[in-house]
Amino acid sequence: MSAAAVLRGAELDALELILGRFLGPVDGYCLPGRAPADWPLEATLAVPAEAARRAVDQGSLTLTDPDNTPLAVLVLGDTRRRDERSTWVAGRVRALKAAEHPPARVVRLVVPLDLSRHVVALFGGNVSAADVMRAVRSADGRPLALIGVASQDVPALDVAMMDELRHCADEIPGARAWYLAAPAVSATSTPEEVLALALEASGVEDPLDFRRPGAAVAGGAVLLFTGLSGAGKSTVARALVETVTARGLARPVLLDGDDVRQELSAGLGYGREDRERNLTRIAWVAARVAEVGGLAVCAPIAPFASARQAMRERVEPASPFLVIHVATPMAVAEARDRKGLYAKARAGLIADFTGIDSPYEVPQDADLVIDTSRTGVGECVESVLGMLREKGLVVES
Repeated sequence: MSAAAVLRGAELDALELILGRFLGPVDGYCLPGRAPADWPLEATLAVPAEAARRAVDQGSLTLTDPDNTPLAVLVLGDTRRRDERSTWVAGRVRALKAAEHPPARVVRLVVPLDLSRHVVALFGGNVSAADVMRAVRSADGRPLALIGVASQDVPALDVAMMDELRHCADEIPGARAWYLAAPAVSATSTPEEVLALALEASGVEDPLDFRRPGAAVAGGAVLLFTGLSGAGKSTVARALVETVTARGLARPVLLDGDDVRQELSAGLGYGREDRERNLTRIAWVAARVAEVGGLAVCAPIAPFASARQAMRERVEPASPFLVIHVATPMAVAEARDRKGLYAKARAGLIADFTGIDSPYEVPQDADLVIDTSRTGVGECVESVLGMLREKGLVVES
């Protein structure tokens, strides 16, 4: 079996930029801190550790899209352990097939064009008719390129933006609309740096910039509430969804542990293997919600660190994955137990019950810790909202 790694979201866009030679001499990936001297920035890629081990044995790694279409081969030059589950890989890439991932595939810039004779106008978020008219006046009869810059957050909004730009271009003689995805290609690069290189590759020196940061809409994300049974995960998660909906801050979807068990994971037990399979299913659904700009709010127990990490890997880097540890003490959680589950577990009637005969591994990577025995539900919700605001994941109207 050949070594392969699935790329998603910004990783796919970065690969397309590299293969299209938008980034100058960057012709593959390097290890962090090890960019060749002639590269203008680092381009890095981390893949599952098992895929990297196979690549070392075979000397190469096939890079695919989520449909497992092989897009490129990375000729392996070096590797470095990133963490327990992932490995940095370095080497040149060679194209196999053209990418097909959305959005705006038919107008996406996949190779640099000669736009040196064009007036180039950049757009992002909502397209203003007044800005388009300013671009037309600046062009003054010269060819006009209306370039929609990817939001990096909500592909569905980019589709709407490009529909507007294409409609405008159809009505303007000598105008053409294009879509350019320019994500950061490493932890040390920024989208603006990548965008500047991509524009330079197309001969663009001084574009008009009509992107409107204030008009941007927060992108999708996945929130994982984890804690003991009875800790208050579902209560806070439901209250958060209600508050976010009422205030119009985002488009939330609640994936509660009990509901998912009934609808998505019927037939699974509570042993470690079945629990991890259940969480994998939750993560897959949550990732799809986040990819279209929704806020997936998950509230399973999720007792094992390895399972939480597996959930993270199914969400990132396409969308943020945030862990909220509901650290209510077990004595309080057990006292609240309306279903009598703790009593049944202590009587030996329920096996593999978290906190009794199955461990709960406290998250070491929690983005927020709350305790519903000390803090009211409303205050817990505001703490979560504060975290989301800091990370730019909800936008106040």
